[in-house]
Amino acid sequence: MKHLTALFLSMCLLGIGHGLGTSLLGVRSTIEGFSELATGIALSGFYVGFLAGSRLVGNMLANVGHIRVFAGLAALLSSVMLLHSLVLSPPAWFILRLAAGFCISGIYITADSWLNNQVTNHNRGRVLGIYMMMGMGGMAVGQLLIGSADPGGFTLFLLVSILFSLSLVPLSLTRIDPPQIPERRRARIRAVYRTAPLALVGAAASGLTHSSILTLGPIYSAEVGLTTTQVGWAMSALMIGSAAMIPLGRLSDRIPRRRVILAITAGAFLLCLFMSIGPIEPLVFTGVMLVYGTLTFPVYALSMSHMNDLLERSQLVPGMAALVTFMGLGAIAGPVLSSGLMSLVGPHGLWMALTTFHGAFAVYTIIRFVERPHPTALRRMFVPITIRSSARVAYVVRESRRRIRKGARYASAPRPRRGHLE
Repeated sequence: MKHLTALFLSMCLLGIGHGLGTSLLGVRSTIEGFSELATGIALSGFYVGFLAGSRLVGNMLANVGHIRVFAGLAALLSSVMLLHSLVLSPPAWFILRLAAGFCISGIYITADSWLNNQVTNHNRGRVLGIYMMMGMGGMAVGQLLIGSADPGGFTLFLLVSILFSLSLVPLSLTRIDPPQIPERRRARIRAVYRTAPLALVGAAASGLTHSSILTLGPIYSAEVGLTTTQVGWAMSALMIGSAAMIPLGRLSDRIPRRRVILAITAGAFLLCLFMSIGPIEPLVFTGVMLVYGTLTFPVYALSMSHMNDLLERSQLVPGMAALVTFMGLGAIAGPVLSSGLMSLVGPHGLWMALTTFHGAFAVYTIIRFVERPHPTALRRMFVPITIRSSARVAYVVRESRRRIRKGARYASAPRPRRGHLE
């Protein structure tokens, strides 16, 4: 574990900068008088770049290596963040957010593959859990820094840039050998959808809801009268709520995963319906964001686990690529649709949009119960993987679990009882 300290520190610093930058841009767009629709379109560029990065960074790693890719993308990300404060227009921000999304995606993929080269089958799950919580915890801390200076000035942009620059120092100076690049396979999206349609639709729904609340949550908070400090606390509570993916994931190992997905989606639908009625006190709003993070962030990991229950092991990497594609498409559309509704009906249009997204996914899940009541598949253990993790992480985790249990659980597992798997 000691030799991974540099990686953990780099990703924590990156998470702090990313969390602060996400809230800062939302608040600053309100100060500059951008319309909700213009802001939503501009900030959705991040997810366009993120999706492009997940497709292209693999070739960069093969050509120049992990250290150069990580250092180059972190330096570019630092510069891009400063440019946001110098060019204050939605079209320019769309291009800058596209570049930022590409950099973040590339950095995560580089770090993920580097980590998996340094752990063993016996400690992989524990180490990945620590690694992911460091990133998510960093994002929660970053949200709190929004109240440390005036978001209308230059200081917070400079702070984000410094954090991004510092994140490349520990990993760039480490003595850990970079990993080899595994063989890449194309995603057969149609085949994956035929086998696990709920998983892909769940990934798209996750993209819609996550991108909407992360991008427009600070804008909604500012427009309903919250101070910058209160905005930071609310967004931080949202990230803290994502820790619920661990107990909910373990629960889904014991009862059908689709029931867990439907239950938390229905809960998110009711919560968003309540929030769409009118404003509430800042302290209550922070609690609402905590609960909402608990209900919405685990959907992606649960959808991925549901997909892995149904796919053959040879299909896992193409399946994860398809999952990332659907998530990215949903994430691109989310801020645009939500901001458009906010432009029409006001700040509460955000919660109306989220109500629609969750409601539509809940209806689709019920339809899948009717069309496929009891799919026959072997059940695999849940691993708490966040929405931004690369396909390589999921594949290596699943393969390590398979080797540990080889010849035991899966080879001799009896046919699932009716109603156990869904």
